[in-house]
Amino acid sequence: MRKLVVVVAVVAGLVASTGVASASVGSAVTVGGAVASPKSYSAAELAGADLDQLVTASAPQLPPGKNTALRVTVSVSGAHRSVTFALAELDPAFGNHPAVFRTAGRGVDLTVPGDRNASRTVTGVRSVRVAVSDAGPATHAVRVTVGRRTVTLPPALLAHLPRRTVTATFAAGDTPQTHTESGPSLALVLLVAGVLPTPDKTVVAVGSDGYGAAVTLAEESAGGRPLVLSTVEDGVALELPRLVPLGDVKGGRYVSGVTALAVG
Repeated sequence: MRKLVVVVAVVAGLVASTGVASASVGSAVTVGGAVASPKSYSAAELAGADLDQLVTASAPQLPPGKNTALRVTVSVSGAHRSVTFALAELDPAFGNHPAVFRTAGRGVDLTVPGDRNASRTVTGVRSVRVAVSDAGPATHAVRVTVGRRTVTLPPALLAHLPRRTVTATFAAGDTPQTHTESGPSLALVLLVAGVLPTPDKTVVAVGSDGYGAAVTLAEESAGGRPLVLSTVEDGVALELPRLVPLGDVKGGRYVSGVTALAVG
């Protein structure tokens, strides 16, 4: 019995000296990946914080170019699931659809208050990982890429797919714009390309000029915001389609002249 007491005391001393005990309390959440300033946070520090603010504070490593922050995706992993967001969906200046941390016991959960269901709720958050797409444009058609697999969809094919018509209102700089957009849903386009359009899919649309922006299919399935690849704008057929993430307050993710869809 005395030997057991001594062993327990020694182990307790080692735990205290290495800080393991303090690390386990508060369920630290790490922010890493393609960031300049990785960091760990306690549950208390995250209570009420926005995911967008957390990622921005870690300074995603962006390539040169216009609005390349729109290429950032964020994966939040917890006890039972991992959910990926397009950072711009969360950004008040673009999608304005925030995801918020809340304390839960000694840990922290992530919720999306504006969603129509809880499919993007992450309990027991452990890590936040940032990625930045380097997908480039294609030429004269829409190239759908999944890993090493590539399918090319001619614009004429897209123009003949079942269409949905939506009214898009957004700000371009300080100027409000309203357009009638008509075309297949992004999910249907992926299905035609042989990609199962599940909510966990991320898609980076890239225009012929190299401009790109990320969306996730969960923005529609959970967030209730349609994602359309418009082939007709204001009654005029487009030579190349336009990505329309309905509900964005600014038009940064309205990618014109789409030639590539990089699926993650």
